[in-house]
Amino acid sequence: MSRGWLCAAAVAMALIVASPGRADAQCTSWPTNTTVNPGTGYSDTINVSGLAYGTYIITATSSGSAGLINLAFSAAPGVSWSNGTKGFIGSSTTMYLSFILAAAAQPGRWSTVNLSVTNTAGQTVCSSSFVVSVAGDACPGDVVWNGTTVDATFDGANCFVASMPAGDGSPFMHANNYYMTRGPNNVCEAGWFDGANCYLGTPPSGKSGFFWGSAFYYSP
Repeated sequence: MSRGWLCAAAVAMALIVASPGRADAQCTSWPTNTTVNPGTGYSDTINVSGLAYGTYIITATSSGSAGLINLAFSAAPGVSWSNGTKGFIGSSTTMYLSFILAAAAQPGRWSTVNLSVTNTAGQTVCSSSFVVSVAGDACPGDVVWNGTTVDATFDGANCFVASMPAGDGSPFMHANNYYMTRGPNNVCEAGWFDGANCYLGTPPSGKSGFFWGSAFYYSP
């Protein structure tokens, strides 16, 4: 191995070591899960810094049933291209997020907002997501159940009342009431006998009860 080759390698290594390293991106103040009242607006800011100087693209998308209107995500200072894409040029910026929760949004519904910063090569610099829930009780009515009143819980789609009681009877709905047939001993192991079957309960007025997946529900 020649002395000239060793010198060249040493110079190359020195250049690598001496070259400035790229700082790690810092995206701070990401929004966290939040509950918003129907018909009201929401806004937040996210700071990004420590980037290599360049052009960056920012995106915000949402999915779910909460009903987010006019979802906007921009940077200041920022750039907006003719195709509607937004971003910024530089090594740092402040990003602004806003939306309005639809006035008709139903309590208990939710949507996920996804935010990201990417470079022009399509590589993600930083990203985050948070859940927006609609304020209010999705299942406000009390349910008559097995001799008492219970507060149903929203499962994301319907109001859960109770699991099928342990016993040998079969669950069913009749005249919008929760029932089970009598077991082999011809007795009501849950509820009480109405002359034909075992009455368990009734959904709130104006709500439709149903049985699904070994549990009783009503539609919100």
